[in-house]
Amino acid sequence: MFRLPIRFSLALGIVAFLAAGPGAALIPIDQDDLLEDISHYPPPWFAELQDVEMVGDIAYVFGVGGLAIMDLSLLAFPTELGRYEPDGHPYNRYYRGAVNGNLACGGAREDLLAIIDVSDPTSPQLFAIHGTFGQSFEGAAIEGDYIYACRHDQGLEVVDISNPQIPVTAAEVTGLANSWDVELSGQYAFVADGAGGLAIVDIADPGQPVLVTSVPTSGSAVDIEVSGGVAVVCCGSAGIDIFDVTNPAAPVLVGSANTSGLAITAAIAGNLVYVADWDDVETFDISNPAQPTFVGGEDTPIRAMGLDARSDLVVVADWSRLRLYSTGPSTRGDIHVTTESIDFGNVPVGATVDTTFTIGNTGGGSILVAKIEDFGDNFTVLDTGPFTIPAGGTMDVGVRFFHADPGYDATFIKITSEDRDEGAITFPVQADDNPSALSVGDIAPDFTQLDTEGVPRSLSDYRGRVVVMAFFANW
Repeated sequence: MFRLPIRFSLALGIVAFLAAGPGAALIPIDQDDLLEDISHYPPPWFAELQDVEMVGDIAYVFGVGGLAIMDLSLLAFPTELGRYEPDGHPYNRYYRGAVNGNLACGGAREDLLAIIDVSDPTSPQLFAIHGTFGQSFEGAAIEGDYIYACRHDQGLEVVDISNPQIPVTAAEVTGLANSWDVELSGQYAFVADGAGGLAIVDIADPGQPVLVTSVPTSGSAVDIEVSGGVAVVCCGSAGIDIFDVTNPAAPVLVGSANTSGLAITAAIAGNLVYVADWDDVETFDISNPAQPTFVGGEDTPIRAMGLDARSDLVVVADWSRLRLYSTGPSTRGDIHVTTESIDFGNVPVGATVDTTFTIGNTGGGSILVAKIEDFGDNFTVLDTGPFTIPAGGTMDVGVRFFHADPGYDATFIKITSEDRDEGAITFPVQADDNPSALSVGDIAPDFTQLDTEGVPRSLSDYRGRVVVMAFFANW
């Protein structure tokens, strides 16, 4: 394999030799995303929020710092009711969780599967830790006296919690590839099975589960939601797949939709699917599952890892913030910048080059762009503001580069607006005078490296395909 598992790491840098150019965003700049921020909650503990489950006006939030239980009865002022923090290292975390009645569970790698009493939301208490050293737990579902827990390459485990203080393995489902998430519907467990795609397990007898079928997905399946006879599978960089599962023995892929980023988790509310897509929340209408329609995307300031939704509310685990959004036509302005970077390419010394980027307003009201700043001596923003963009409108902003000195030059541009759920937006700008320097669209020089199995791989072996190199560290 010539890939690196960046989901489990803190990425320090990424180089793409072939990719869509700047501004290849999915979001039309004149289209209302139908999400309007209500409020956000900054956890007072060290937190990386990664999953959220709503039950009525209560949100159960999982991540670094364990499980936090939030009161959403006043949407403008979400408040913490209680929290359970795993013992040990302060970075201990739950990657995903599940709730049913008075029980919650958190799946982790360092901390195995935690079973938690949430009967008193102000004081959640640990019942038990289940699992053995080396097991890696991810998504789970709770029904009756059983937890159905995903264990990656060790498949799906059925855990008997009739006595939650002494959990017991009731059964294990083998034949799976890499279980990430599970959703229950009727007598079936629907599993997002990584490279194995969508797997369906008959759990009519929890002590003797039977793997019914597995079907491929467009990418590695990492999350699943089921509503009625429809299953929506998140496939990372491949977006979402939509299956007709009215006959669980013969699921049919009826539609797919790519997202602009990395489809991590999804939630279904009526005919709408909300996708936590790493740098935004994207909404699709699946009233016709064979033709999912993009509704809009709401940029999240940090990192959208998990979400849950109901007809009037979307709650997002945005890494270091819990964010609440109302649904329906927005009334305020919502800034959207179509450019992620500007590369002037090779510019001779003494030459001046101009380019533009576009700022759009996807909201239902006008928006004030207060100021656009540049921070390099040789880069100049030609339209610094302030200016107002009407609903559905756009503004082209000019940028000029004068190459005064030999060599590479770079800076960044900062945009400040009155969009209250967007902080200042920044992106890099660069130029060079070296004709041999690589620019977007250039062919990269060939090289050879060993892959994770010690086999030599050359970049030229992958000519014509997308190759991404990720440099990262684990801690």
